Amino acid sequence: MKALVKTREGHGNLELLDKEVATPLDDKVKIKVHYAGICGTDIHTYEGHYKVNFPVTLGHEFSGEIVEVGADVKDFKVGDRVTSETTFYVCNECEYCESKDYNLCNHRKGIGTQVDGAFTNYVIAREESLHHIPDEVSYQSAAMTEPLACAHHGVSKIQVNSGDVAVVMGPGPIGLLVAQVLKSKGATVVVTGLDNDKVRLDKAEALHMDYVVNLQQTDLKTYINGITGGYGADVVVECSGAVPAARQGLDILRKKGFYSQIGIFKDAEIPFDMEKVIQKEITVVGSRSQKPADWEPSLQLMADGLVNAEALVTKIYDISKWDEAYQHLKSGEGIKALLKPLDLDENEGEN
Repeated sequence: MKALVKTREGHGNLELLDKEVATPLDDKVKIKVHYAGICGTDIHTYEGHYKVNFPVTLGHEFSGEIVEVGADVKDFKVGDRVTSETTFYVCNECEYCESKDYNLCNHRKGIGTQVDGAFTNYVIAREESLHHIPDEVSYQSAAMTEPLACAHHGVSKIQVNSGDVAVVMGPGPIGLLVAQVLKSKGATVVVTGLDNDKVRLDKAEALHMDYVVNLQQTDLKTYINGITGGYGADVVVECSGAVPAARQGLDILRKKGFYSQIGIFKDAEIPFDMEKVIQKEITVVGSRSQKPADWEPSLQLMADGLVNAEALVTKIYDISKWDEAYQHLKSGEGIKALLKPLDLDENEGEN
């Protein structure tokens, strides 16, 4: 089978190679991949900014059908429509594993980074990480479960009440999923972006977000004060990883507001206005990836029609068209691109 493999460090070095199909052992299953999403991590890996276990097949956001199961698999069978958490191995000994906070285990190995991922025909996953795809959720939407779980995780760590004004900084795929999760909780949602985010801001409007603000055309603090009676936003979720957005997010929060940082900063250390955090008694939390508890609620949000993940998919490419997919996303014209294996027919796996 053909696989997109990051072969060594540095920019590029992503090759379409022939790889053998693995056999699932013990508690593992083999999944025929229908769709796999390109994540920001995949792009950073391609550009040489994120280190993986070379050589490794990339791809950790995916959906597919089980075609083979190991001897110890109990709750899944051949033919099941599934998606999988990214966790492939954890120590199962630390206190984080005990609470199933696998995203915090120091020994964790992830699909598509430390072990082979889903930019290929078949991927191996462990049973504990599997989730059945509801009948109401398409394979394309299910391939978006992982980023939706990340969005759900970031929102679950803060208090969001019906009627709260919640501001999303950064209208990328995560930001647009966060906005929909916030909306499902009854919040009044403000999505912000820049001039070069026009496609994404237009999508936010199409998703019926309450307010969509171009920060290069509107003073955000004045705008937020105008819709909150001068109090400021109840919630800010920062999804861009941009230092100016983080600073602005703290500035527009009301006293006793909640701030969640999902976006990852390029620099390890950034200036953070702790005086503002103290004087306004702001609750600030960081959110790293996702954990098992985020997956079933995410699938249910899609099944119930409260999150339209598929609406964010702007193009679908064969895995041989990585360069085109990469340019589509880097150009600002795309929001989310999915890849599919070379042998997957155009109409296969749509439901």
